Amino acid sequence: MKNTLLHEIHQKLGATFAERHKDWNLAVQFTDTVSEHNAVRNNVGIADISYLGTLSLTGEDRAKFLHRLISNNVEGLSVGEGNYATLLTNRGKIIADMKVYIFEDSIYLSTAPENTENVFTELDKYIIADDVELSVETDNLGAIAVYGPKSTELVQSVLNVEGLSSLPENHSLFCEFDQQRIACVESNTVGECGYHLYISTDKLETLWEKLMAAGANVVPIGWDALESLRIEAGTPRYGTELTDSVIPLEAELEHAIDFEKGCYIGQEIVARMKYRGHPNRLLRGIEIDAEDTMQQNSKIFNGEKEVGWVTSSAYSPILKKPIALGYVRTEVTEQGSRIQIETSEGRVNGTVVGLPFSPYKA
Repeated sequence: MKNTLLHEIHQKLGATFAERHKDWNLAVQFTDTVSEHNAVRNNVGIADISYLGTLSLTGEDRAKFLHRLISNNVEGLSVGEGNYATLLTNRGKIIADMKVYIFEDSIYLSTAPENTENVFTELDKYIIADDVELSVETDNLGAIAVYGPKSTELVQSVLNVEGLSSLPENHSLFCEFDQQRIACVESNTVGECGYHLYISTDKLETLWEKLMAAGANVVPIGWDALESLRIEAGTPRYGTELTDSVIPLEAELEHAIDFEKGCYIGQEIVARMKYRGHPNRLLRGIEIDAEDTMQQNSKIFNGEKEVGWVTSSAYSPILKKPIALGYVRTEVTEQGSRIQIETSEGRVNGTVVGLPFSPYKA
């Protein structure tokens, strides 16, 4: 299994490790999931996210090339801007989702670690006469996430930079840290104000230590708390909510699609669903009337009729009960619809809710 470059530091902090994203040995807890979760909701937490896949496109044609392949606008973005997009099959199914960051001399893509190779292969096969060079930068670039209501204060203090509070989602600014250039990208993946800090791997440990030393309330966050935060915020993840059997509109990813940009791979299917039809199923939240979380792929019923399946589940410290994300047929997508989830010990009841979960609001 792979370790991130901060593995030894996490060991010294007493982290518990487990395999995640197929072959990454990641810190899943430092203290306990609920405490780490609440630290992000109430104050600030930092997490090592260097396992995420990072790809770089350079060359004069990079924006034009990427624009015609993915679902969101690229050519209309200026340096420092960014967005969220999907890469689709010609049948409109999701190969990968990604964050797109426009830097001065390159475009960077951040995607799920299990998708890095797929994204590289899919993009590379379309490079024919374009002036584009594609590379995987995961091993050269470290990344730390800072999330929570105090995240802006922490990052501005450590990086000696101002103006982060006005930075739109997926937009970035560059500054200097320890004589290295660092990219600070706004991210609300967990539903709180937050930033992804990208820096060369040789400075990653220094950045982590500076962030940890910046205040008594800075808490290291493991993967399990990031997952419960993500589910509470209703943010879909590749490998759970997003797979190659899902069309973006089923996951309500309209913000990942520019319907005015013209052709891209899978565009015809997505446009037809948008303007001439509707999805037969939609991603929804489920509040569970039980003590335990649900297994992925557990079947969802409405009476005797099977109407969907669970994609992710976690305990919500905000609601003080288990919650889940799942796909359900459109007839049971309304707020308050009652459903049943199949478990090994029989069915448990649940209530369909909109996302993000209430009383938490992103």
